Amino acid sequence: MGGKSSPSNSQMVNFEMEQANEAKQKEADRQARLNVGKDAIDKLFGADNFGTGFYDKYNKASLDYTLPQLDTQYSKAKRDMTYDLARAGTLRSTAAGEAQGYLENEKAVNEAALRAKADTDTASLRQSIASQQQQAYNQLYATEDPAVAANAATHAVANASIQQPSISPLGDLFKPLIIGATGAVGGYSDTAQLNNYLKANPATGSGNYQFNS
Repeated sequence: MGGKSSPSNSQMVNFEMEQANEAKQKEADRQARLNVGKDAIDKLFGADNFGTGFYDKYNKASLDYTLPQLDTQYSKAKRDMTYDLARAGTLRSTAAGEAQGYLENEKAVNEAALRAKADTDTASLRQSIASQQQQAYNQLYATEDPAVAANAATHAVANASIQQPSISPLGDLFKPLIIGATGAVGGYSDTAQLNNYLKANPATGSGNYQFNS
């Protein structure tokens, strides 16, 4: 009786080997595409664009804005304190030393807080950029198209590279010191000392002060 003959064992084995080799080649090609895309993403998000210098510059930009404001407020607070101490006749007293210590401590605390905020903001930027890099990986694995992933990563890097700290004018950092007044400047020496101080430290926002004995 006629009819088609069944494939031989040898033919079946050859067919399965061909299928296996084809699948192996497809996977090799896939991995090659993924590696090309990953290398491109790693380079875009690497040290050339987002190295230590990039984050240091971001951190410094924040401090360059806030620390001068701190210094200005400190100078004014010190000037006001000196004015009030002279009015109270306690310019060279123990209270004056304590007031100066309090003011210096406030300055140190405020500076530490500003530096900590700059560090926190910089760390947040690092996390944001790392997240964008992971998104680029995810797109690469989803599309298996290195060109598409690289283009998206390039756009993300361009935006991230021009990030600037979120800055705004600082509020009042120094609490006014309560200094008991005696109703008059306590003696000529205090008056002269205060006036010499005021001449050496011009006003930085409020009116000029001048005492007469």
